[in-house]
Amino acid sequence: MKIFSEEISVFKNYRSKPKTITLGQWLKVCKGGSRFTEQVLQYRRCLNELIDKGYSLDEAKKELKNTGKNQLKKSLPLVTVGAICSNARKQENVVTRTGWIALDIDVEDNPHLTDAEHLRDEVAKIQNVAFSALSTGGRGVWALVKVSQPKRQAEHFEALQADFKAFGITLDSSKGKNPNDARFYSYDPGAIIKDSFTVYKKFPPEKKPRRSKKRARTEHTGDVFDFAMQKVKDKHGYTFTHPGDMHHSIYHFCSVLNWAGVPKHEAESWININLLPLSEIKSNCITGAYDTPEAKRYFGAGKKDYSQRVNHAPRRDSAGERKIQSRNSTPNGFNPYTGEIFDKRGYPADWDEIEAPEPGTAEYAEAEYYRAMDADPILKQIDEIFEPELITEQ
Repeated sequence: MKIFSEEISVFKNYRSKPKTITLGQWLKVCKGGSRFTEQVLQYRRCLNELIDKGYSLDEAKKELKNTGKNQLKKSLPLVTVGAICSNARKQENVVTRTGWIALDIDVEDNPHLTDAEHLRDEVAKIQNVAFSALSTGGRGVWALVKVSQPKRQAEHFEALQADFKAFGITLDSSKGKNPNDARFYSYDPGAIIKDSFTVYKKFPPEKKPRRSKKRARTEHTGDVFDFAMQKVKDKHGYTFTHPGDMHHSIYHFCSVLNWAGVPKHEAESWININLLPLSEIKSNCITGAYDTPEAKRYFGAGKKDYSQRVNHAPRRDSAGERKIQSRNSTPNGFNPYTGEIFDKRGYPADWDEIEAPEPGTAEYAEAEYYRAMDADPILKQIDEIFEPELITEQ
């Protein structure tokens, strides 16, 4: 059995220090018998007597432990087929990994396979299995598989579980992941030792990162929407928080997006996700900023992103003279037509004495438009470049 010539660690019992033998020597005594054969058969008889009385396999094992008869198994020699160990069998004592995995398969987990012998024979038919035999208790099977990368044994084992499942066989998940997993001596004259087998090379598929359930924004970066949001806040002193002015805010919000080159469908998508459902918005709030003849003539098509624009000189007044004001002395902005300096609210203090026009009127639309333009250098650029006609809601 040259293919089983690797050395493995053998322990006289689970408390002893290891010695070294070849895997082939171990398989030979498992099939041909040894001085421990009768001890294995006695343990099986004790286990089967309890199961015949109605105990489950787990209950029978616990009962043997309570009566001390489990020492029939605990005193048997054992091996670590996946490793050579020094001094003890702990993970830190592993010196060399062999690449062999001892699989554990219980009949109770595979009830469609009538008994342990049937299970053993079916397992042996799998091309990666090199050895298949009854377990120490005789109520299951242990099998050997050679893997291509011993250091990735746990990953190989995960893939083996899936592949065996595809064959209709369930593996015991508690044994097989670690090279220092131990196997007690087991006798089975019907054990199957194969002359050839295939080394197992598979790993589980790479796990893709889970996508967040949170809906993503549209293809535009958040900067342009944040910019438009800030413009509305600068204009009104709040951001979409006053129900009475919600629709007017959305109109101006979309006007900035329209100028920045954000398509209408992207604006609608962003609003639907981040503000409120489109069904709750008056239709002319968005269409007025995008689809009216005035908007199309005003904004044109194919404008570059706002971040690429530069500030132009202030608009000339009616006399053709420029109103120039230092930015440093007007941190909150100013009206280039009148020279009025804005306070932190975005307009001159004396404006509080002026009665606001009635919403919905032409005067109201005109006041809102010029107020936004005067407080926003970006909108001033639009006015200077396109000399637009006043946009009013339809």
